[in-house]
Amino acid sequence: MRRQMRAAALAVSLLGGVAAPWVPVARADAPQWLPPPAMYPPDTWKGRGSAVVRILDKLDAHVQVLDIPAGQDATYKSLTLHARACLERPPTLAADTAAWLSVHDAHEGMTPFDGWMLRQEPALGVFQNPLYDVQVVGCGGADVAPIPPPLAVVQQQAAPPVTPGAESTAPAPVTAAAPPPQGTTALPPPPPMPPPPQPVARPAAPVPAPPPAAEDGSAAAPLLLH
Repeated sequence: MRRQMRAAALAVSLLGGVAAPWVPVARADAPQWLPPPAMYPPDTWKGRGSAVVRILDKLDAHVQVLDIPAGQDATYKSLTLHARACLERPPTLAADTAAWLSVHDAHEGMTPFDGWMLRQEPALGVFQNPLYDVQVVGCGGADVAPIPPPLAVVQQQAAPPVTPGAESTAPAPVTAAAPPPQGTTALPPPPPMPPPPQPVARPAAPVPAPPPAAEDGSAAAPLLLH
């Protein structure tokens, strides 16, 4: 500030007492505003070829890790596991893994599981079993569909910022879908499932015929048992 006042006083003395208009000069160390980095939308997933599942045997505390290719089965003791799909987040989003698994126990009376299991939110998909604990820990294999586009394409598709107060004749950009509420995870629709078996039609039970009417036209009297 003192340097600016001295420079203004020097300019007044050089111009014979007439103050010159002050012109701001851009400083070399002025902050430069950089555009935000390109990021994928919060509901973006990418597919992988296999699901990595960890199994805990609650009886002997043995832990087994299985790499199950998508569309194939794997067995561990009395369990049969089938992986239908495995998804993970792109690099610009928080790491997470989701696998669609079907788990069946050969023991009688055990409840099977068929649905999504998430690594970061294990309480959303739990295999209820007194003998085993099954959790998804990651994905493996090659990249499969869905495959997100490169970040350069995502950055080009992003709408440019609009300056407040400026009028624009360009059409309004298409707004993206709202992100899921806090605490929830948006997942793609599950893979198609085979149609359920059709129930076998059973013949209807015969309806008993009503009792015959009396000869005088009145209804037959009920039979009393003593």
